[in-house]
Amino acid sequence: MRGRLWAALTLLSVAVLSASAVTWVALQRVDARLQDLHQETLSQVAQAIDLSKRSSDLATTAPYLLNQRSNFLIEQEGAKLLTVLDRVRTDWPETRFDSAQDPQTPVSDILDSMTAGVSDLVAASRSLDTLQAQLRERTVVLGVLRNTATTATASPDGDDAARLIWWSLQSMNSDSLNAAYAGNLIGVGEEQRHYLRQREALNEFPLNAQQEVFLQQLEGAVWGVTGIFELRRLELSSNLEAQNALFRIRHDANRINELAGEYAGQAEAFLAGERVASSRTIWGARMSVAAISAVSLALAMTAAIYVSQYVTFNITRVSAAMVRLANGDRASALPRRLGGKDEIGDLFRSFRSFRANALRLDRSNRQLDQRNALFEKVFTNISDGIAIADATGRVTARNPAFLKILKLSDDSAEAASLVDWLHQGRFAEAAQGIDLRHDHRGHCELVSSDGQVLDIRASKLPDDGRVWLLADVTERRKMSDRLQQIDRIETLGKVAGDTAHDFANILSTIRTHAHLLETRGHGDASESLDAIGNAVDFGASLTDRLLAFARKQNLTPEVVDLSALIEGMADLVEIGLKPNVTLDIALPMMPLQVRVDPGQLESALLNLLLNANNAIEDVGHIKVTLDQLGTDQARILIEDDGHGMPLDVLDRAIEPFFTTREGEGGTGLGLSIVYGFIRQTGGHFNIESAAGHGTQIEVLLPLAVADQVHKHLPSANACLLVEDDPKTRASVEKLLVELGFDVTTSDTGHEAMMLLKHNQFDLLISDLDLGGTIDGLDLVEAAGWGPHHVKTIIMSGKSSAKKGVPEHTAFIEKPVTSNTLAQAL
Repeated sequence: MRGRLWAALTLLSVAVLSASAVTWVALQRVDARLQDLHQETLSQVAQAIDLSKRSSDLATTAPYLLNQRSNFLIEQEGAKLLTVLDRVRTDWPETRFDSAQDPQTPVSDILDSMTAGVSDLVAASRSLDTLQAQLRERTVVLGVLRNTATTATASPDGDDAARLIWWSLQSMNSDSLNAAYAGNLIGVGEEQRHYLRQREALNEFPLNAQQEVFLQQLEGAVWGVTGIFELRRLELSSNLEAQNALFRIRHDANRINELAGEYAGQAEAFLAGERVASSRTIWGARMSVAAISAVSLALAMTAAIYVSQYVTFNITRVSAAMVRLANGDRASALPRRLGGKDEIGDLFRSFRSFRANALRLDRSNRQLDQRNALFEKVFTNISDGIAIADATGRVTARNPAFLKILKLSDDSAEAASLVDWLHQGRFAEAAQGIDLRHDHRGHCELVSSDGQVLDIRASKLPDDGRVWLLADVTERRKMSDRLQQIDRIETLGKVAGDTAHDFANILSTIRTHAHLLETRGHGDASESLDAIGNAVDFGASLTDRLLAFARKQNLTPEVVDLSALIEGMADLVEIGLKPNVTLDIALPMMPLQVRVDPGQLESALLNLLLNANNAIEDVGHIKVTLDQLGTDQARILIEDDGHGMPLDVLDRAIEPFFTTREGEGGTGLGLSIVYGFIRQTGGHFNIESAAGHGTQIEVLLPLAVADQVHKHLPSANACLLVEDDPKTRASVEKLLVELGFDVTTSDTGHEAMMLLKHNQFDLLISDLDLGGTIDGLDLVEAAGWGPHHVKTIIMSGKSSAKKGVPEHTAFIEKPVTSNTLAQAL
């Protein structure tokens, strides 16, 4: 090794001398190369020119903003322009070639000016888009008015004076439309002055109701900050602002082009000076190389002994460390400070690389073991069954849940394919009807003989095998069936509501005639009248409950006497009870009043009583007790001697969608809805039950003070009655006559509108739905136009219609009686 090193040092001496000669020649080439390098510095100049071109492109692209038709696109394009400016600001070369130049370069000021111009252009474009959208809306409205005026002008029904007015209105509408398309502010002003002249001339002619409405709509579209004239002026002003911003952007782009040209000239002058200085430096380097060559020859012999010892010692250390590392000693290491930029240093670095690779390999093996353990844990504990099959369909691996879902024991015989596994369990019959080949993809469902639903999915593996995923979706399917059942119940509720509305009109007629016969004193007909009245009351009660079931009852809380409410629904409850089930109601002597929604409370109590009825299988008894608990609560106690509920069912009794009567149409929503309603009312809901010992439900409601009802009968007697149903109209008319009114009747909204316009009435009673374009609310609004105050009342068979009735208008729910009519008056 030493002999080789000495030979190498000898060659090194020769090489140094040769290097001196070669270096002399190389420096000549370096000089030429240096010229090329100086030329390459011109890239900065090219960069400045490129950034200048970007600024010019930005000035060319900026007008595109004015063609956008949404604020989102305007903001997006504006952000792109600002991004270009930021790139120009960031990439503009900072190298300075002239030390005498002002250090504060004006490029940042120009870019700030361009940024402000782009921001102004974006703002103007956004304003233009908003104004043009409003102009289009106003143009659509004016277009509709133009069609209305054209139709009215061409109508043969009107006289010449009316047509002349319509022509004037049509001309005014045309002026407003022309303003929307005027090319400048002067044109807009001319159209506005022409509009005002025609408007002033129109004041001399009387307008009918339709023309008044048309004029109001036209004035609303023309005047104000959102009128057609003002919007067009703002649009033209915004367009001028946008053009100004474009001019500023183009001007600043030209200034950046001028700066780029100046920068290129300075760079050229700088490079010329640098070439002269580099030539002088190379000449000095040549002289230095000659001296260094002589010194190197002397130093080479001096370093020979030192290098020999250095190489031998370090190679020995590296070889020993490599042997230890190969034997598995990962702690074997070499000092990092040893090893320079030579072959010995390469050996040191190679050893460290080998050691690092060995450590990484060990770490990768540990991570692979962890991942395998994690996969094994997931594969073992996942609730769905997983089976892995090869390309032939043979099952090569499965998790424990696979047998659990198929309801197979652990000692089941191993099967070749998934179909063979299915044939061993309860899905054997269902599996015969489908084709589950080894190349199956997608999913399918199997239903076992006991109703279990199995969802089977297959995914392809890279080796053409399959991963089979088996999931028990029985509960999910039951939930879907329950939701469909709820939809059917909601549909039934809608039908019940519509039926109750029609039935209410019939009951109104029966009730009115019964009342009239009674007040006229037909003594021998009193028994029949009592029967009619009782039947009507029972039918009205059924109607109210149908409306409550259909969720069409007004859900406004009011003060209710619980004794009267429970006693009133006794007949309805007894109809739904089983033949051998008895109902006992215990009410207190004094009234107990609470503030609650009566319809919702009746539905809740009916739900609880029917649940108690269902809990009794043969002969049983249901008891309802109403009493006062303390000083501020009323208690409703419902007890039955049915089969009761076990503890697990009691814990989930008020859970939504939980039911024990799936096959009998139960939805699992009854008790949850009752519980939510009682809690929202401010009360409490408790259930006590045990299997075989019946159920006790306690409902606690806060007591309230009943409101006083004041009845004020009118002193005036001129009444307009509007009802499209002849029987209801006749019965209500008789009630009004008995109260002393002079009644005028109408069966259509148009006829009633004309009567209100040409006559003076003190009272207006109208059905809400008149079957035409004009309804009862339109008549109420028309009654308020005149100088004379008119009392207004709306009738409807749907109590939910009260929500849309104005506050100053009374509401009567059909059927109408003398008492409800007097109370409304």
